[in-house]
Amino acid sequence: MPRTPGIHRLFPHLAACILAGLCALPAWAADRPVAPHKTAHSRPAPVAKPAAPALLIGDINSYTRHPDLLDPYRKGWQMALDEINRQGGVLGRKLQVLSRDDGGTADGAVAAAQKLADENHVALFFGGLSSEVGLALSDYAQRTQNFYLSTFPMTSRLTWQQGNAYTYQLAPSGWMQMAALVPKAFGLRKRHWGVVYVDDAYGRTTVATFSDMITHFQSHTNIVSTQMIEPGKFDASKTVRQLLQDKPDALLVLLSGSDLARFAHEGKAQGLLASMAVVAPMAGEPETLQTLGSDAQAGWLVSGYPCMPTGDAGYMQRFEQRYQARYGAAPGSASALGYMALHAIADGLRKAADADPHAVAAAFAGLKLGTPYGLVRFRPIDHQSTLGVCLAVTAEQNGRIVAQPTGYLDGSQLQPPDKAVRALRGKQQ
Repeated sequence: MPRTPGIHRLFPHLAACILAGLCALPAWAADRPVAPHKTAHSRPAPVAKPAAPALLIGDINSYTRHPDLLDPYRKGWQMALDEINRQGGVLGRKLQVLSRDDGGTADGAVAAAQKLADENHVALFFGGLSSEVGLALSDYAQRTQNFYLSTFPMTSRLTWQQGNAYTYQLAPSGWMQMAALVPKAFGLRKRHWGVVYVDDAYGRTTVATFSDMITHFQSHTNIVSTQMIEPGKFDASKTVRQLLQDKPDALLVLLSGSDLARFAHEGKAQGLLASMAVVAPMAGEPETLQTLGSDAQAGWLVSGYPCMPTGDAGYMQRFEQRYQARYGAAPGSASALGYMALHAIADGLRKAADADPHAVAAAFAGLKLGTPYGLVRFRPIDHQSTLGVCLAVTAEQNGRIVAQPTGYLDGSQLQPPDKAVRALRGKQQ
């Protein structure tokens, strides 16, 4: 059988045929552009693979009613969103946040969440400012089996009496807040206390916790004045006059924002606060101190920002530097809360390896999260994070009142015994 000539022996014959063919071409043909010739070995140009659709997260909050607090909060989660997406997103998909305003009401929050679910198929939510909104969104998450990460709401009912499998809480609860502040209140050595609070889920449960703690550990201490404020109907002048009449020698003030500003203004004008010992948890936030302005008082026990974190102190410094460079302003605790919330959701998605809300809810149990404050964990027993409380005292500095940090108490140290939690959690455990 004849052998096929080697390929190297064909090159001279092939070259001669090509040369002869070119010479036989008419002159006009030699000048014409030659169209590309497709061969059996030609490959089509690669087609770009379409990007995976963004993974949608719903954000529900009262932006129009509380811009002083929630604008920094939004800037915090927007910075986190950019960081996550620059690193490739999660599960091979970029994250996209669809933000909706709840109008400051529970009904508005649920309607906003339902609309996002119906129109955009959103099943993962975060946000909420008031405890009423947080409880409403938690109930919605349970009914629809969607995931909800509560950010600002601090009522312990979210994780205890009304807790459910689909809701987790990022901010320390009112119980944790009091567990951090009441020992400091003992040090004031005051026997007759007045309490001022809004009649809402956070105010009622937190005042009850404070009363139980302070009267249990200091038997001669009592509550001589209880000023319960109906939401949206605060008469600051009347409240201050009643306190002057009841004569407490120390106050627990569970007010925030404009309510706290009105109270501070009237208390200063009527002489109530001149030498009064005050525990006001919300008064140490940079956003709140700015709202208080010249009515801010020195010497109050508060929880504030900046903080003295545990663990990697460099994390807090890096967070503050990036925020300052991006926005031209220093962050506050609201900024940090928004930043942590979105990173928590991203970490939960990674741990779940699935965007299904059931999988994400299960993955959050025991989830560990690095934060500017140190390592935080979401407790499987009640879905409460171990984000702690920054302790501070208001003081004058360069002609203005600031919160001077005195320490940070890790949230894992601010919990009741597991047996008590299981009893409170009941059938949800």
